[in-house]
Amino acid sequence: MRERNTDLRKLEEPSSSLKDNLSLKKHFGTDGIRGIPEESLTEEIVSKVSASVEKILKPKSIALITDTRSSCEVIAKWISNGFSSEVHILNYGILPSGSMPILLNELNHDMGIIISASHNPSEYNGIKLIDKNGSKLADEVEISIEDTMDTIGLPSKSSQIEDSHLGYEQYKNFLDSINDVDFLQFNLVIDSANGSAYKVIKDLVLDQNATATFIANEPNGENINEYSGATNTKNLINTMKNGQLGISFDGDADRLIMIDENKEVANGDVIIALLANYLSETKQLENQSVVSTVMSNYGFKVAMKNKNFNLIETPVGDKYVAESMKKHDAVLGGEQSGHIIFSKYLPVGDGLVTFLLTLKALNYFKTTLAEFRKQNIQEYPQKLVNIKLQNQLNKEELEFINQIAFALSNKRDLDGRYLIRNSGTEPLLRVLVEAKNSDEMDAFLDELLIKINGYLN
Repeated sequence: MRERNTDLRKLEEPSSSLKDNLSLKKHFGTDGIRGIPEESLTEEIVSKVSASVEKILKPKSIALITDTRSSCEVIAKWISNGFSSEVHILNYGILPSGSMPILLNELNHDMGIIISASHNPSEYNGIKLIDKNGSKLADEVEISIEDTMDTIGLPSKSSQIEDSHLGYEQYKNFLDSINDVDFLQFNLVIDSANGSAYKVIKDLVLDQNATATFIANEPNGENINEYSGATNTKNLINTMKNGQLGISFDGDADRLIMIDENKEVANGDVIIALLANYLSETKQLENQSVVSTVMSNYGFKVAMKNKNFNLIETPVGDKYVAESMKKHDAVLGGEQSGHIIFSKYLPVGDGLVTFLLTLKALNYFKTTLAEFRKQNIQEYPQKLVNIKLQNQLNKEELEFINQIAFALSNKRDLDGRYLIRNSGTEPLLRVLVEAKNSDEMDAFLDELLIKINGYLN
């Protein structure tokens, strides 16, 4: 037991080159550039990103999609102002971010841009840059773009944006092509977070004559993620009745969090465990390998070990999961937050693909999600607390706080672990604590938060 405790307290660190890349970035986080439009996310930043992208990547045709935020329109204009008239931009409108690889492949664009702030509150927005293969840009390319922004000017004649309805048709056809789920087994309650999935998930499910209730499915430009979605499941749980299965997406629908038939949250760890078992049983799990991040629960790691899966851990961020999957020839990877990638279908996470695969796995095993998790994964109690910051902590400040936590874990002989890091998308300090029992977790977390807030103040 003591040996395991020591292991749990170890933090899986990024490689030195990755840490250097992360510290060099001024605008890009772990998932594009985000901020509050007209405040931290300005027209100058967005337009200069576009101009720098044109200089470095030289695209001639760009696919553009958005989520449901009212600020998407003005950001699209800022984007077009930075590209010259030689660049053709097609706006396919509101679509889940996972649709982008399909648009790039089927409609022959050079790159894609997604206007979204994903799970963040509606006042935020952002841009994600996607390469021709459908993957997020490498850190080195993002750093090069930022360096170019310092000196580049804007074009005298800007690009224009053309609207197109072809994107929805292409994405829906793709989902239909992989959908062989028997929906009769399920009674669904679906929360689309008033976000990108609101239309396509309804069409997809109702086409199958499924039994389904839809909530948070009427976007008005300001209510994305409002008391809903993958990061706020309380309303979904309160809407459900025992025996129903809850489905929750985030704003750009690249995440899926589920609520099992006992009204318990099933996060990405549970879903990945289910999919790993299913893909292994059906001879689709290459090298018996699964990729996850350091946020994964200890119980998830035990579940992977019990099945003799090769578990590979990465820093937080689905782009790092995707990179590791390529490196290790793995087809399945993801995050506890619900970003899950099945690379035989897409090179990025897509909540609707995960939704279909999960139901297909439950069909295959002829079981419920609640019963599967009871038999296959025993999760440690875990809490994640976000502390608001004026500015992200620098390397020295973060190291000092980790020293505080390490000293406290030794003092309390914590049977668990902690993970403290800057958010990659917001000015937040994320503090994760995990312990064998809830009382020990709560006591350690309470004392740790007092010490961290004392240092910050």
